[in-house]
Amino acid sequence: MSWVNIGNKIESDWYELRCKLDEGTHLKIYLDGLKNQDNHFYIDFGNVLFCKAIDESWDLNPIEILDNNNTESIAKGVLVELTHSQLRDKLQQVYFKTFHHYQVIGINFGIDVISEKFPLIFKLEK
Repeated sequence: MSWVNIGNKIESDWYELRCKLDEGTHLKIYLDGLKNQDNHFYIDFGNVLFCKAIDESWDLNPIEILDNNNTESIAKGVLVELTHSQLRDKLQQVYFKTFHHYQVIGINFGIDVISEKFPLIFKLEK
């Protein structure tokens, strides 16, 4: 498994995640900072092909931990794009359009997202 941190606009913090998935599969993920309570962001993925929430974010890639030591440092990112993963590789065998595999890693859970678009990141002012 290999990955790239694409959430550089998101300040380093421990984030609690909240998700909103509407009937049209439009996914928004809200991030609320716990160390700095002024940190509030949301990530707009638009319409997604797949999303899965895991209640323990370090369990997002249990099989792949054996394959590569790079997964230990994945926790340093909040929003990462997995450029090679077992899920991505299996989906590429049956879905022939361009898509991206993302993970959002929070303190309360982690989320796998498959989308054809790049996510938009917004800082919320409260």
